[in-house]
Amino acid sequence: MDYFTARQVSPDCYQSSKLPQWMIGEIGDIESVVLDVGCSFGQTIRGLITNGFNNVKGIDISNEAVDYCQKEGFNVECVDFADYQGEAVDVIIMSHILEHFPKDNISLMLKKAYNILNPNGKLIISTPNAQSNTGSYWAYEDFTHSTIFTSGSLYYVLKIAGFRTVKFIDITCTAHMTGVQKVVKKGLWELYRANKNFWNWVTGSSYHAPSPQIFSYEIKVVSQR
Repeated sequence: MDYFTARQVSPDCYQSSKLPQWMIGEIGDIESVVLDVGCSFGQTIRGLITNGFNNVKGIDISNEAVDYCQKEGFNVECVDFADYQGEAVDVIIMSHILEHFPKDNISLMLKKAYNILNPNGKLIISTPNAQSNTGSYWAYEDFTHSTIFTSGSLYYVLKIAGFRTVKFIDITCTAHMTGVQKVVKKGLWELYRANKNFWNWVTGSSYHAPSPQIFSYEIKVVSQR
């Protein structure tokens, strides 16, 4: 049985999914050449094309996912990223990919990403967050997960791979909100952060001071070559 069947995941799961506005803004130029690593059933590719990005391709190791994407007319290849030999690109997207690999593989993947990006190219990553309110849930919910990151550990591996900048995106999870709703949620986020820090003080615990405190279920980061 393949991964998607075992995880009860199919193309239908992504019918209502939308490309996050923060990702569109970070890519910027619609002429950018974009590579979606681990593209699954093409939900990100579809979102990019819908928003005017036409120089988009994907790779995945699942024959089922690649067959589906190709039938949808997407430019997708069945290949492991370690074996990918394509031309340089402007943007690489790794959405919920890194957590599936052990630490040694992650270092190699990020160095490869750095090497196939054009000068000033961007790597966009989203990955489950070990510091989130759901804690270690995502370390075990998907049995194929090997490494769950905090903001500090993700910053570390990206800098070691050579990336010049590491920017964390939408820490308060309010980028999609406006008006009163956004103000209220930011206020509640500050209360949550204060509560965590208070109990760290009571219990003699701490977070790594230079690392951003991110409590959402995923960490979103953009790194520039």
